Amino acid sequence: MAGHLREMAIDVTVVGPGNWGTSLDAALRGAGVPVAEVVGRRAVKGRVVSMRRAKLDARVIWLCVPDGAIRETAEELVRRRQDFSGKDFSGQIVVHSSGALTSEVLEPARKAGAQVASVHPVMTFPTRDVVPLEGVLFGIETAGASTRGRLERLVKKIGGRPFRVDGKKKALYHAAGTMASPLIVAALTAAMETARLAGLDEATAKQWVAALAVPTVHNLAARGPERSFSGPFARGDAGTIHLHLQALAAHPILAGVYRALAEEALAALPVRNRESLAEVLAANNFEAGEADGAKRLRERLKPAKSSGRRQEQ
Repeated sequence: MAGHLREMAIDVTVVGPGNWGTSLDAALRGAGVPVAEVVGRRAVKGRVVSMRRAKLDARVIWLCVPDGAIRETAEELVRRRQDFSGKDFSGQIVVHSSGALTSEVLEPARKAGAQVASVHPVMTFPTRDVVPLEGVLFGIETAGASTRGRLERLVKKIGGRPFRVDGKKKALYHAAGTMASPLIVAALTAAMETARLAGLDEATAKQWVAALAVPTVHNLAARGPERSFSGPFARGDAGTIHLHLQALAAHPILAGVYRALAEEALAALPVRNRESLAEVLAANNFEAGEADGAKRLRERLKPAKSSGRRQEQ
């Protein structure tokens, strides 16, 4: 009977009270999942214990540390667990939250008896403000079916929606996430900078781009890419695309962003007049020479005196 209760009960130790760890801690407590400890490099009275004093005896040890620190942290966990109690991690699950790395990076914990996995929240955590996890997707990658089942139940308990990730394709999985969030910010920043070149002030440029981008993302989620695609590429308006490329010729970084996105549109989306659009892209190839392009990039990366924004030269 005791063994059955141990199988059903799950408590969690959160290692790393940063942006993501703060939201995870709040979600666990809100769902009534016992949080045994929140472990950080330095103790914070009443909330965080130091690694040196951590018991690390929860059923699930959840690492919320940067990718580059995961293996080192796993090694430290093993040392601290042995120093504190003389025990290994048998019967426990150690997970990390990286979208790019597989559970293999937790090899030190596996060798110490733990079941290992990666559980990646498909969400952005830019600050310490708590982000609700209700409805958030969680990609789970692990070799063990029983471990996966326990982690899926835990994710559902905190309101998440678990799905399985193939460890062999983890880098592609994370590349997709990078394109879907931080590089979307980069693409929209390029749009705002282009609007500023057209004469809009910074505040208006931000509002103007958001007025288009926000409903587009909503449409994409609700209706799919084909039914959310509009504008000159969807119409096959080669003349307008030619005007765009001519105007961007003096700004090769922005032109490169436009060209890369245009080529993806031609390859993957329902455009009209596809051959003519491809010809326009080929004919308006304003690639800067290597030396000139490098100079422009260096100039653009210089911080602006007023706001720290990069400038298009």
